[in-house]
Amino acid sequence: MKKRWSFARLGIVGALVAGSLVVVAAPPAQSNEASLSAVNSSSWQTNASVQGIAVAAGKAYAGGRFTSVRPPGAAAGTGEVAQAYLAAFDASTGALVSSFNPVLNGQVYAVAATADGSRIFIGGDFTTVNGQTRNRIAAFDTATGALVANWKPSVSYRVKTIAVSGTTVYFGGSFGLVNNIERLRLAAVTTDAGTLLPWAPAVNGDVYAVDVADNASKVYAGGQFSTVNGTNQNTVTSLDPASGGVLPFPGSSAVPPPNGSCTTRVKSIDASGDTVYFGNGGDGGGCFDGTWAVDIATNTLKWKNQCLGATEAVRVVNGWLYKGSHAHDCANQGAGGFPQGFDYRFLLSEKITDGTLGPWYPNTDADPNSVTNVGPLAFATGGNDLWVGGDFLHVNGAAQQGLTHFTNATPGAAPAKPAKLLPYSVQPGVVQIHFPTVLDNDDSTLTYRLLKGFSNTTIATWTAKSVPWDKPWLHFTDSTAVPGEVTNYRVEVTDGSTTVRGNYSDPITVATTPSTAYDQLINSDGPQAYWRLGEAVGTTTSVDASGQSNNGTFTGVTLGGAGAISGNTSMTTSSTSGRMVGEKAYSFPQQFTVEAWVKQSGVNRGGRIIGFGNSKTGNSGGGGDRMLYMRTNGSIVFGVNDGTQRTLTSATGKNDGLWHHVVGTYDGSLMKLYVDGALAGSGSAGAASIYYGWWRVGFDNTSTWPGGGATQTGMGIDEAAVYPYALSPVQVQGHYAAR
Repeated sequence: MKKRWSFARLGIVGALVAGSLVVVAAPPAQSNEASLSAVNSSSWQTNASVQGIAVAAGKAYAGGRFTSVRPPGAAAGTGEVAQAYLAAFDASTGALVSSFNPVLNGQVYAVAATADGSRIFIGGDFTTVNGQTRNRIAAFDTATGALVANWKPSVSYRVKTIAVSGTTVYFGGSFGLVNNIERLRLAAVTTDAGTLLPWAPAVNGDVYAVDVADNASKVYAGGQFSTVNGTNQNTVTSLDPASGGVLPFPGSSAVPPPNGSCTTRVKSIDASGDTVYFGNGGDGGGCFDGTWAVDIATNTLKWKNQCLGATEAVRVVNGWLYKGSHAHDCANQGAGGFPQGFDYRFLLSEKITDGTLGPWYPNTDADPNSVTNVGPLAFATGGNDLWVGGDFLHVNGAAQQGLTHFTNATPGAAPAKPAKLLPYSVQPGVVQIHFPTVLDNDDSTLTYRLLKGFSNTTIATWTAKSVPWDKPWLHFTDSTAVPGEVTNYRVEVTDGSTTVRGNYSDPITVATTPSTAYDQLINSDGPQAYWRLGEAVGTTTSVDASGQSNNGTFTGVTLGGAGAISGNTSMTTSSTSGRMVGEKAYSFPQQFTVEAWVKQSGVNRGGRIIGFGNSKTGNSGGGGDRMLYMRTNGSIVFGVNDGTQRTLTSATGKNDGLWHHVVGTYDGSLMKLYVDGALAGSGSAGAASIYYGWWRVGFDNTSTWPGGGATQTGMGIDEAAVYPYALSPVQVQGHYAAR
């Protein structure tokens, strides 16, 4: 047997034993690689936002804007139980604890508990609880559910955040007085009787978040402020837990200062072990919305992740940092994730060591009719789980409003079902197989096995990493097939607990003589998209012949011209912007091949042949990249943008009215340009530019590229293909020779 696998950057490895069973040469996949399952557990719902949660004494206490709760699966307005602003749910089953039914006259923003779980504290806009005066802060006994009678500090305005450390309750918000004594937006009282403590930092703006180091050495606060105790403090501060004095905080430089178009604010804080974690939300395009971590002992910065999309909640659970946000660009400034345009991800995990994204991909949405419209707003944990509250309406695509719960129960999410394989045999005794990896929402590393025949004999094994925005392909050449043999193949994938098998391929007859059919040779090499461009005149859709369902739309082209390949017609750009754009979008391909046949003639004629761009309908910014284009002198250029426009250029004169086979390959570090089967240039390039885009055949604006901007009209293009890996010289030469 021979093998070919690629995408080492994503941790793909494999092993073979010729003619026998396959062994795995890398650690196998593990169920729940994340510390939590991505499958949400059953829990009751709320009819409006949950803004604060705490877990104590076997119950999850949720506070917010809601006025009623309902069972899981119940549609809004059905099965509703009146329970306004504060409710309790069984921490194991998610069921409503109906015996806890306090009556409040205003919404709750914050819920916190003592370390022993005997008491919870709530803060918000309310002024009465169970008919008794409780000005914006109150305490409950978790054993009885009773309002604590002798605990009644009086706060002049909203309490937004609460943290409990030992015998002290720290809280922040929008207030100016506690017990009619000046306390400018931060204050502290005792846990037993609510006695006001002398701790009194003076903050000049609202406080959104407060937390205390586990060793009680520091208090951290964040919000909409610029000074504390008269000292400049940009949205975040570190304070002495006894005196309230401002402590040196070099790590706070992670937060950029406000400017005329952007202000970012700390919205969530979680101190865990020797590190404190922060979540920011900004207003204005490109404002810092990410997370950052600080060493508590030194207050120095450990790391910073600059995902865009305001972070509303952070919480450490079992060695991972979980974040609630409406992240929409996690490729921003090296954040290491998905690009703008891919999706909104409302729930993510990050490594506590460096902030890079982890293997946990459940999702919610955000209620567009809510006051906040951001998705998750509050997190809490009982140690091995995560309660999520917010303004969402759905979780993992199913209706679930306001509240959800994730545990570490196995087996967790299952891998997606692998695609039905499309094997090809174009050489005697050889079958080629190419297929995309699949996603598992709580395991990024999965084990794949290629099975042959109805006996399901394992002939190849890979361990490969995939994420929602980047699912690499695997490739295998079975050279032990018998000429004339009729067989089939399928793939199974496992996360260590759950194994999922794809459907059997259609039966394939192993070749006895070499195939000369051009389309068969192309498909045998596993294109991600293959547009033959031979549609009839008047057709608006180009069919993807690769079997990957990436059909495209024609604009400004003439069909039916003589093609480069006998028996097939071609596309001709009949306008200066004639093109065909595939309907599927991709995230910054880092290994690829672009291929086409091109014919152009006339002085100063050239144009873009095939490439990648960030616009599906208009012109791509910067003209896109990962492309082949023709200069006015007839030279072919292959261009990749790695921060610099890297180009390879062929000899001139290819605008001679003849068909030319052009190929550009990039394997993650090396570019190669081939013209008519021969290598025309090679050179190194770094990681290709990071954006979400579409493969396009024909026009895109190349005027900013070296020698670009040639008139596109009249360019013939045929047999365009894109591959998710770099073709070898032998493959390129084989395609050219098959004409």
